[in-house]
Amino acid sequence: MEKEIFAAVDKLLPELWELALYMQKNPELSYEEFKAHKKIVTYLKNKGFECKESVGELNTAFIAKPKKVNSGPTVGFIAEYDALPEIGHACGHHLISTSAIGAAIVLDEILPKMKGNVAIIGTPAEESPLPPAKQTMIDNGAFENVDFSLMMHPGDRTAVGWNTLAINAVEFDFKGRATHAAMFPHEGRSALDAAIITMTSIEFLREHVRQDVRIHGIIKDGGTRANIVPENAKLQYHIRALDVNYLNEIEERFFNCARAGALATDTKLTINVLGRVANKQLSPIVDDLLLESAIKAGAVDVMEPEPEMGSTDYGNVTQIMPAGTLRAHFVPLKTPGHTREWAEAADKPPAKKCLQVSAKAMALTAYNLIMNKELLEKAKEDHKNEKMN
Repeated sequence: MEKEIFAAVDKLLPELWELALYMQKNPELSYEEFKAHKKIVTYLKNKGFECKESVGELNTAFIAKPKKVNSGPTVGFIAEYDALPEIGHACGHHLISTSAIGAAIVLDEILPKMKGNVAIIGTPAEESPLPPAKQTMIDNGAFENVDFSLMMHPGDRTAVGWNTLAINAVEFDFKGRATHAAMFPHEGRSALDAAIITMTSIEFLREHVRQDVRIHGIIKDGGTRANIVPENAKLQYHIRALDVNYLNEIEERFFNCARAGALATDTKLTINVLGRVANKQLSPIVDDLLLESAIKAGAVDVMEPEPEMGSTDYGNVTQIMPAGTLRAHFVPLKTPGHTREWAEAADKPPAKKCLQVSAKAMALTAYNLIMNKELLEKAKEDHKNEKMN
């Protein structure tokens, strides 16, 4: 079956690469992936998939499933396809989506021989986590009846098992009272003063949280003119931590910094939570199978995951089911993502190889989990136990 899966991916590769190059040449920002969405959905319909072309209010999301539904577990292959401002596909999402599509099509050809199902879940706007699109899709039922999920991400190495940071994105809106700053300062209440006190308080907070916590923010509005006491001020912050439980634990202390600023300046505060992105809950059984399958598929530069961590809304998916992510090599070691170097590598032979290896690895991993019910149940049980800890 391994040979059959790999041969099927090789046969499909020219079509997948053409699809990837289309997205690479037509990069679209988060929530604006209309060309990619249309191209992918049309391609999948021609392959016999039924496509739900939006989810909730996400017009560029989709769910694609085969017309014939089998009994047995369902694997969800995650497709991302948004690009970055100015530098295009410098995060390799054109490879993420096409490898998911390839794995699903190949596995669907094999599924009549066994009991199981595939779903391709098209998730827009990964690069803009406010609000997290995957959580919106979870809330709207996109992952119902999905037993486990798989995705890949291009990188400078082949690896599995890397963590991500949970992130809460927040805006603090302060409302004061405007007045002439020179003639009637005593009549004013400075929203900017409230914002500055808040930022100072947050700096003191840093000393008394865990070392994995990251807090970074900007002043989005600080007033209009120097001779007017600022009536409005706005701060935007991202606060991150290794696990969502600890992040939620310290969130109230973080909010209190803003409440203190408002109290000290006699201004009004509105707290707007823009989005919450969870950390990845790792599933070692799934990750180990992915890496083993990738090596069989010809992966190169297999090594430990990089120590640096960002955030992804795929973390929200990993909180509700066993999930695995394959990091697949396509750029030289220690080449950071979101750079022009990644964008320039997006249409080169190593990118095509990355797509090929990833589609094979995900298809084989899904096959092995669907065929081995005991192993899949063990992955689910481990996920449940980890969630309780």
